[in-house]
Amino acid sequence: MQKLLKRTALVKRQAARKAADRAGKFESDSRKLRVNEQSQINVSIRGDRRAAQRARHEDWLLGPLAPKRDVGEARDSYGTLSPRRLRGVEKPKAQAKGWGIVAGDRVVVVQEGHRDRGKIGKVKEVRRDAEECFVQGLNRADVAIPEYLLINESDKTPIRPYEVPIPLSAVRLVAPLPHPETGVLRDVVIQELKLKAKSLRELKGEDPPSRFIAGLKPATLIPYPETEPETSEDNDCDTLRIEVEEQTWVPTLLKPPMPGSIIDELRGKYSKFRDRHDEAFLAKKIQEDVEAEERKKSIRKMMTPLKELHRKERAEKKARGKPQLSKELLSKIGEVMARNMPPETSPRMDASP
Repeated sequence: MQKLLKRTALVKRQAARKAADRAGKFESDSRKLRVNEQSQINVSIRGDRRAAQRARHEDWLLGPLAPKRDVGEARDSYGTLSPRRLRGVEKPKAQAKGWGIVAGDRVVVVQEGHRDRGKIGKVKEVRRDAEECFVQGLNRADVAIPEYLLINESDKTPIRPYEVPIPLSAVRLVAPLPHPETGVLRDVVIQELKLKAKSLRELKGEDPPSRFIAGLKPATLIPYPETEPETSEDNDCDTLRIEVEEQTWVPTLLKPPMPGSIIDELRGKYSKFRDRHDEAFLAKKIQEDVEAEERKKSIRKMMTPLKELHRKERAEKKARGKPQLSKELLSKIGEVMARNMPPETSPRMDASP
């Protein structure tokens, strides 16, 4: 039985080690992919910026003789963005920060140098993995749709305006708060939000955590925007609620909820990870251990004459006990030690004057 338990423990440790190695490799591959995607986006941004700077410089130098750039292949796509720019790079969960902004909130752009800085808009969508949001009517740009994406679409327009995502770090929540003196509601830009789970549903993750204004006392709760309840239509093929809620099976302690053979199919009867066994199997293994111990005892009983002699000598030595040194023996040992003492270590007598 101990051999079986050791094998199960060893297999579990090996499986846990392999799972940790796979998780580490997956994290490493994900990190490389994020770096590669971010580098591609940065290359695209730098290319567009350099092309704009070059075009502006040529327009300033040449004036009316500057070339017309929206011709040829770039006639319709000049000045547009790639669809790749509409999707940000996923950030690792360890570096994720809870900004407390959800769809339906009103936010203001505060990023330095942004063309829509100071404008307020309503959040359409929030991407938590990339920490970015789409704000209605802000940061819009023309996007060139590739031809292979237009094959299965009814709208064949190659250039379409879209809201380009804005980082969550570039926006701040705008909430109506009463004036501390007059009590009149006015829009307030909240610099930082503090998230804290208050109810049981929030602790379980079923509802988003409550949000408060960081550093403000007393704590001011900022409610989430109201969402429209989901509506569903009943059809003839739908099951009636009364049939769904009808209790057709009552559990009892006298009868198992399923046949015993199904359990072996679910957990793997011969799995090497199994650590719960049937009573018959445990009794069989315990009986095997007892038989193995009996075999060891029978082997010990098979003694050769030499082993019997050694056992007899050990028994006699144990019966005699520890030897005791007599006074005569101690005196003889002292004489031998004094006789064998080197001359330089013997005590010296001072010479008389």
